[in-house]
Amino acid sequence: MPESQTLSGRVIFQYLYDAGGDIDISKVKKEKFTLIERPRAKGTRVLAPKYEEVGFLPLEIDLGSKNIDKHRATVEGRIFPVGAIGIYISVEFRNLTFDGLIKLAELNESKVKVAGKETEFDEVPLEFFRQVRETIKSAITYPYPSVEHPQIYTLVLIADSDPRLDAEDFLTKFKKQTTGVLRGERNWRSLSQKEVDDALKPYLSYSDEDIVIVDWYSALISGAVEYTDDLVRMVELALVQLLELKTYDRLLDLGAARAYDSLRSAFKRPRMGTLFRNRAYGDLVRTARELAESRIDITDFLEDTRNISKLTGEWYLGKLYRLASERFRIPDWLALVDRKLDQLQDMYSMAMERVDVQRMMTLELMMALLFITTVVLEVLMVIRGL
Repeated sequence: MPESQTLSGRVIFQYLYDAGGDIDISKVKKEKFTLIERPRAKGTRVLAPKYEEVGFLPLEIDLGSKNIDKHRATVEGRIFPVGAIGIYISVEFRNLTFDGLIKLAELNESKVKVAGKETEFDEVPLEFFRQVRETIKSAITYPYPSVEHPQIYTLVLIADSDPRLDAEDFLTKFKKQTTGVLRGERNWRSLSQKEVDDALKPYLSYSDEDIVIVDWYSALISGAVEYTDDLVRMVELALVQLLELKTYDRLLDLGAARAYDSLRSAFKRPRMGTLFRNRAYGDLVRTARELAESRIDITDFLEDTRNISKLTGEWYLGKLYRLASERFRIPDWLALVDRKLDQLQDMYSMAMERVDVQRMMTLELMMALLFITTVVLEVLMVIRGL
């Protein structure tokens, strides 16, 4: 690689957190934030990006800036109705070599200095997330247990290069360096051809000058300066979907674990007795109710997640979303969650069958008692008549 090759642009470290419930944007106290308005550029190309955002339009907020090591980083937040909060830390770079860019792109993988103190990079977005979540907690609806485990992704946006790089240059002339940027691999010269092919396989290029390469943990976008935000939004769309699917998977596991314990306890007893003062029966009824509620809630959440991928009007952006979706294995996550929902339904059916059995046993006992009581009363009446 000639040392004269330099790159300029910005790196965005994306941290997406689940908020612990849907977010009613209308209830967010917007006066507590500095909102970001992004006017769309017009007439930038013949097929200007146009698409419909179904249940996905976020509230964008300016969270200020931070000095991280020697970098001045701007911080933005995005609040999504589907229940996600994104914290984006952006660092601009100018005239970096590929080696310098690789070093910058892996900034979030080590300890950094913030306000004179050494800390893990991940602590910086986590602090902002907690502040945002606390501010909007009254707008979080249908809450569920939340964990502070983010979906992390890095965007490398190249706005300029010297000498000028075309799309093909990233795939041929500088393919190992590009793989090094995507994989955060400083020792890019030793990368195998198989690893390079795997990293560079999922890409799109609308013209000879622009390219989007989507990898597991990062994406590189070069050129396409006028509509970079739209391309970023498509990758973001898939990331939010992935985050929420992982959240639903965790919630289903928690619900299933509780149900298994209750069902195991119930089925260990050959007879649970009658309804009266029967703790096992009460636990089983409660489990059936919780299973039904969990399935309804997660089905509703899942439908919201499916809806955010309904794009119309711009085929190129739709292709990018599908590319990112396949790279993040979203179809597999959807299938996994659907399968666990079916398992939840099976457990609900088992619980209800057991409940019905107990109700029938209780009903039969009550009928037997009523029959005995009737016979006793008739015998007493006969005795009195004598």
